[in-house]
Amino acid sequence: MDTVNLAIVGATGAVGEVVVELLEKSTFPVDQLHLLASERTAGTSLLFRSKPLMVNLLESFDFTQVHMVVFVATDAVSLEYVPKAQKAGCLVIDNSQAYAGSLSDTVSSPPFNTPLNAPFVIPGVNSEVLSTDNKPSLVINPDSSVVSLWTVLKPIYDAVGIQRVNVCTYDSVSRLGKKATHELATQTASLLNAQGAEPKFYSQQVAFNVLPNVGELDENGHSDSELRLVEQSQKIIDDAQLQVNATCIQVPVFYADGMAVTIETGDAIDASAVREILEKNSEIKVLDENSEDGFATPVTSAAGKNTIFVSRIRNDMSHQRGINLWIVADNVRRGAALNTILIAEELKKSYL
Repeated sequence: MDTVNLAIVGATGAVGEVVVELLEKSTFPVDQLHLLASERTAGTSLLFRSKPLMVNLLESFDFTQVHMVVFVATDAVSLEYVPKAQKAGCLVIDNSQAYAGSLSDTVSSPPFNTPLNAPFVIPGVNSEVLSTDNKPSLVINPDSSVVSLWTVLKPIYDAVGIQRVNVCTYDSVSRLGKKATHELATQTASLLNAQGAEPKFYSQQVAFNVLPNVGELDENGHSDSELRLVEQSQKIIDDAQLQVNATCIQVPVFYADGMAVTIETGDAIDASAVREILEKNSEIKVLDENSEDGFATPVTSAAGKNTIFVSRIRNDMSHQRGINLWIVADNVRRGAALNTILIAEELKKSYL
């Protein structure tokens, strides 16, 4: 098959709009592109190949018109429409958490694929799970932090092994969608005008503040974001012995996340050798104290970029096999939208 008919569910959302933008710039061979959304935004249009493309109503769409469907919508939308797309014979890429492990284990017998056998994929990290011997009808795009984290850590894992990862994420509001970014903008403007900042989307003020949890907490005090990071890391690396500890913090930044990471390696390695490994990866840019622009930050380095940036690579003072590093990446663009395009390219190459 030379070209692909593709549908994007949730095309008018924060991630969906960037998927459309990156799709136009990519070499992915789209023939017909169908943009789908709810009644609220159906009837609007997005530019694709310099022409306005109408957004159609998801509810009435016939999935037999397309070969592949990208879901960048809510869990509820994916739960309802992913099975319909699969039944129509489509390959499906899902960006929600509807089929993503323990948080979806309560879903009763979804057809064709279950949460246990729908693979999480980061092309270049674990592309081998998309083998022609085990064609999946559903592929899950991991959490954006997981994509950035393991794009950086996998080359180190391959070189010397990693036994433990301790990560603290500093999450931008855009990972929770347009309502979250609107709330940060509204609260910021209100406070700068000496007015109050009543929280609506968040439980507390997010502007000029730091919130100690991202998502709901379980009975042990772990947030769903932290649990996803742990579980998806182990699945992607296919290493149940890998120890991962995560803390996810909400910061008042619009786009791009930061991660303070400490790893315990299997074999000893120093910071200079880690830097050499990472500098060989075209998807990563190392910015250290000698860089013209200084250390990497979410706003000045990563926002709006496809690259993952790494700074502050150094030996851990408390452990002889410990390495500390700082990672920043645009969660919407690199973690969600671009990884979706890369998965689509892998599926096209293997199965269409």
